[in-house]
Amino acid sequence: MRQAVVADVRMLTYPMTGIGRYVYELVRRLVRGAEEEWVLLTPRPVAPWIQAELGAGVTWVQGDGRGRAEPWFQRRASQELRARPGALFLGLANSIPFLGPRRATYGLLVYDLTSFEAPSLTHPQDLVKGFLINLPSMMRADRLLAISPAVERALHRWLPWRRQRTVALPPGGTPLAARSFCGWSERRGFVAVGAHPRKNTGLLLRAYARLAEPVRRRHPLHIVARRVPGGIVSEVKQLGLEGQVRIEEDASDDSLAHLYGRSIALVYPSTYEGLGLPVAEALLMGLPAIIPGGSPMEEFVGEAGIVLPSVSVESLAASMLRLATDSAVWQTCAQSTGLASTRISWDAVASAVRRGLGLT
Repeated sequence: MRQAVVADVRMLTYPMTGIGRYVYELVRRLVRGAEEEWVLLTPRPVAPWIQAELGAGVTWVQGDGRGRAEPWFQRRASQELRARPGALFLGLANSIPFLGPRRATYGLLVYDLTSFEAPSLTHPQDLVKGFLINLPSMMRADRLLAISPAVERALHRWLPWRRQRTVALPPGGTPLAARSFCGWSERRGFVAVGAHPRKNTGLLLRAYARLAEPVRRRHPLHIVARRVPGGIVSEVKQLGLEGQVRIEEDASDDSLAHLYGRSIALVYPSTYEGLGLPVAEALLMGLPAIIPGGSPMEEFVGEAGIVLPSVSVESLAASMLRLATDSAVWQTCAQSTGLASTRISWDAVASAVRRGLGLT
């Protein structure tokens, strides 16, 4: 009898960026040619093209999108597990079915501990969910799959007694286009992805304002995010950066790939990340990155960018100026993206997940 795996794939209904893309790339590899019986649960219908990509060999259990997602998931996941004695559950949305059968094995992907590490930067609704659902799920899970070694270390701080049940996954990333061979002299602008408070977008704007006017004219700052808070727009005006800061909401992969291929650097000063997927995607396209030291990104960036020992207006502005004015430094970083990209692999992530769950 085949091993049954019941997986919470509600993230496949999210935009195909961030954790939505992570879950899509991971699940696609887990179910491809798998010997197990895969049952995919989602409270809302998944797009037909995603179902086609995952193939006909999986069983879909989908809700109609009405009502709250978590109660639907708790009820249906428990039902599907009881119908398959000895099944394995894979949680990809920070929760597990609390009323599921005891004989099942529960695995949980842990991708973000910001609710606990930086509660002041967390939306109140997410903070409540973190302590009422996410934390109990991590305490009950048999196997914790940390999205990065940094998240694994955070788990050890919060749940030291779960140390033996925690596995750190390697970095994954999707090349949005072929690697760019556009040289330093042809490149224009910086790119930043995300505008959540923990992304330090306000600090980035103040650092960018420190650059000399000729540098800003040559290198506009592109901010790409699903939603940009009004406070960021106001700060752009207050700093006199209108026309030099260009905001693009809900950018397509093609638009983002164009920016990665033509910009001088990705600037990503976020200090609270699970993985830093935009950094991985930028490196795969040959774009150097500016990142904080001690972040998950530092573990795979290597020499392919500038690592800030501390994130400040001064250090960020100095790093941006260095890559914008020193072609030799930029060339060294750009060449190093090739080595960095060899450490980024969805296949490696999927293999690590299978080992962590005992499927191989």
